[in-house]
Amino acid sequence: MSYNNNIHTLAEKYRQFFEDKTKGQILGIIAPWTFPIDYSSLGLKKRNGYDQWDYDKEYRVFIEQSVRGLEYFTKFTKDLDNDYIPSAGINIGYGIHSAYFSGQEVIMGKDTSWTRPFLDTWDKLEELCINPQTYWYKKIIEGYTYLNEFNQGDYAISNFSNAGPADMANAIRGDELFYDLYDEPEKVHALMQKCCEAIIRLEEDIDKLIEPVSSKSGIGQVTANLWIPGKAPYLSEDFNDLCSLARYLEFGFIYTQKILNHFKGAFIHHHSKGRHIHGAIAKLENLKLLEISWDPKCPRPIENLPGILEEHGELPLLVRCNAEDVYNYIEDIKRGRIILQLQISSLEEGRELMKFIRRNSKI
Repeated sequence: MSYNNNIHTLAEKYRQFFEDKTKGQILGIIAPWTFPIDYSSLGLKKRNGYDQWDYDKEYRVFIEQSVRGLEYFTKFTKDLDNDYIPSAGINIGYGIHSAYFSGQEVIMGKDTSWTRPFLDTWDKLEELCINPQTYWYKKIIEGYTYLNEFNQGDYAISNFSNAGPADMANAIRGDELFYDLYDEPEKVHALMQKCCEAIIRLEEDIDKLIEPVSSKSGIGQVTANLWIPGKAPYLSEDFNDLCSLARYLEFGFIYTQKILNHFKGAFIHHHSKGRHIHGAIAKLENLKLLEISWDPKCPRPIENLPGILEEHGELPLLVRCNAEDVYNYIEDIKRGRIILQLQISSLEEGRELMKFIRRNSKI
């Protein structure tokens, strides 16, 4: 399968962005979830949430509808200057991100999914083992098979949005894990090591199903609708955001680093609640891109860019913002190499905003 020229052109632009460490390079992503679109004309099966699907009988239809929605968005925004790379992955809420390893039942809600803790006692730790025959391990692989089947080269296949080792451990053990950091540190290390190995195994199996996206002088992977050179699994660090810097360095940092060492790269997502560990995350070796997202009742990263960039070094940064933010903070944005996830209210607002970004960007 070959991708269309637009995807390769965008990949080349991202390659230049990652290779050239000049500050003032700004890219802008306007994705389907960033502004309202009416999909009713597609005649899709109406479902109000993840809990409305039978994943045994309707999984193929579920995947196909997500692809059709993506294709519609691409056509709807075809005249929009945008650094968004059309890409499809497996998104069924957060619960499946640990259930493929632990075998936990996934509870589906409208907008996400979750699980109950598997390790209600540490005696079960030895029961945890990688098994590609668990229900959600098989479903994730099956989903990627469907994505390839439907793909005619008009979208890239995106990496799986992995829970990082600490996030997976939190899902498997529950919030008792916060106490365990102090009371049972050796068991926490053992659990995070197992989670680390499970993430690597799943990523390697998915890797066999994903066609790399080439630029003019290298290949890479697409995650979060952008291209990253080489291997770059998606990892979340949400649990670590709720820990002290000392606990993060003692636990989470170590196992995230093992994954980066294995793949020689990664994209990491974390939150403004974890602003106190941002500088430490940025020091992970082989890290290629770091996102700091916003949280309710927390300072918004776009409003605190100078301090964040001071800790961030030369690493590219991904932040979310709206149009008004870009106009207000453009001088701060120009101080780094930044990818903006843009929230807009209309296509016209998006067009004008992207014109402004292009005038102010060095790429």
